[in-house]
Amino acid sequence: MMMVPRVFSFLQLSTLLYLFIVTFASTEEATALLKWKVTTLNQNNSLLASWTLSTDACRDWYGVKCLNGRVNMLNITNVSVIGTLYDFPFSSLPFLEFVDLSMNQLSSTIPPEIGKLTNLVYLDLSMNNLSSSIPITLGDLTELQILYLHSNKLSGPIPSELGNLKNLSDLKLSHNRPYRFNSNYSR
Repeated sequence: MMMVPRVFSFLQLSTLLYLFIVTFASTEEATALLKWKVTTLNQNNSLLASWTLSTDACRDWYGVKCLNGRVNMLNITNVSVIGTLYDFPFSSLPFLEFVDLSMNQLSSTIPPEIGKLTNLVYLDLSMNNLSSSIPITLGDLTELQILYLHSNKLSGPIPSELGNLKNLSDLKLSHNRPYRFNSNYSR
């Protein structure tokens, strides 16, 4: 009869450990997103007002969805975010699968750190003011199925590394500065 309490204690301990890990992970991810929010010029944006440490990022934050307590979706399209992606917490969000930051006022370049989002399936950075060239590290996002970079100020060659995106089914690059295809690009 002693076996039942031991099994029950083990299950309780396992559950508590899981809750601790999930809570720590989501707090770390929330803190990372807040650090990026602080770098934007419109921190008091009414839609992003829910982004505070006193609220649950997975339950209460606008545009944030979680799976098993980890941020896996960020959809803040058309909320007038003014800023850059330099301080975006790419490495702090390893479970992201869906990112839509379209129709905002993001400027400057797309940082190479974007290649750290290896679980990403959907990426939409369209209709912003992003400039310079497409980073070759986008080719590291081998799970990517949708990539929208259209209606920005991107220029330069299309990196041949995009040929690594074997799951890509929809790509939009139009309405940027004229592109020239890299002669090594093959799909």
